[in-house]
Amino acid sequence: MKNKYASFFAAYNASVMKGNSYTKEEVVKNFTNGIKTSLKELTVWELQELTRRLTSLAPKQNNDKADKMRKAIIAIFKSMNKTVDDAKDWAEKQGVKGIKKPFNNYTTGELYVLITIAEKIKTDYLKLGSSELKKLQLNLDKRKKYLKLLKEIVSITGWIIIAQKIF
Repeated sequence: MKNKYASFFAAYNASVMKGNSYTKEEVVKNFTNGIKTSLKELTVWELQELTRRLTSLAPKQNNDKADKMRKAIIAIFKSMNKTVDDAKDWAEKQGVKGIKKPFNNYTTGELYVLITIAEKIKTDYLKLGSSELKKLQLNLDKRKKYLKLLKEIVSITGWIIIAQKIF
């Protein structure tokens, strides 16, 4: 037999992830206006209604926004030639305010903080990249000058060899 409380716990756990700070007992007590505190005391209808209300507390629009924010973090990392796994691993190790979570468990507020940090990392990455690019450009300019000088030397040397053969 399926656990008759499974739907409730799925909805309750989802609501906790969305910021619900009430205990299971407090949720039941609030729902029944202080009359009951245990799931076992609820009728089938009360249990279904409480589960429906908990489910409606965590609207799917919030998930869509969080998904877009997670995709923004991934896009930032991809722009630095990193993989999706690199972005997820970074977010899970980075954490927010000392709290580390799996990538898909961060709230939109926490994801906003992670995006801000990731953008700073990208800025630093681009600065480092541009300074490296400047170094390469300087080396290329020096090589072009040396090549030009070498061509002039070869040209002059060629004229000297031709002049020696003539005279």
